[in-house]
Amino acid sequence: MAELPRLGAGLRLLLASQGVAPMALKVPLLQRLGPQRAARMAGHMAPDELYEMIVNLPVDFLAEVTTHLDPRLILDTYLRLPETLHLDVARELLARGYHATAARYCECFPPVKVKMLLFGLNDPDGVLQIARHIQNMDLIVDALRSVSVGYLCTLTEAAVRSGNVAISVRVLGGLPAQRQADLCAHLPPATLKRLLPPLLKASGEALRVLLPERLREPSTEPGI
Repeated sequence: MAELPRLGAGLRLLLASQGVAPMALKVPLLQRLGPQRAARMAGHMAPDELYEMIVNLPVDFLAEVTTHLDPRLILDTYLRLPETLHLDVARELLARGYHATAARYCECFPPVKVKMLLFGLNDPDGVLQIARHIQNMDLIVDALRSVSVGYLCTLTEAAVRSGNVAISVRVLGGLPAQRQADLCAHLPPATLKRLLPPLLKASGEALRVLLPERLREPSTEPGI
């Protein structure tokens, strides 16, 4: 667990007002302190007070706070927050280019909640940015293990289109060979041409033998 940051006198005073001052006063005060100070304070707050504070703060301010805050310091509270808020903050982070921060917070979720987040974003390019920066790639693989072939195709096409074939191979390579074969059978030829050689190289014969006969032509072999 990460260490809590030390607080200045102003933040200690605000903490001392927990349960006393109304939230309508504390929320604007916290905003005036700024996102960095708010982040320093978050780990010191009582969980219920922190929860109420978070759900009353503007999403753009919360997105800035997250860039200064280790999510492990507020993990229990973070996991309790509404799904809609998780989505709103993730969208804001991606819109601002804070991809590493979005990935760091995503890693706090179990696979089932990661799956919900990725679906809820409805943004293949945003999902790819999270995948690019996430440390625990197995988490993404587990989250995508049971999604539809159509959704996997959408993500794969976005990856190839944006030059992120390597990320797609890393994710798809962790899925069962049959799932990979099903995906390949549904991809457009131009996408498959870019994806299949490195995917075959990563997955080996287990994938090759499951591919439809039409995809085993010499033109799809690695190095051709």
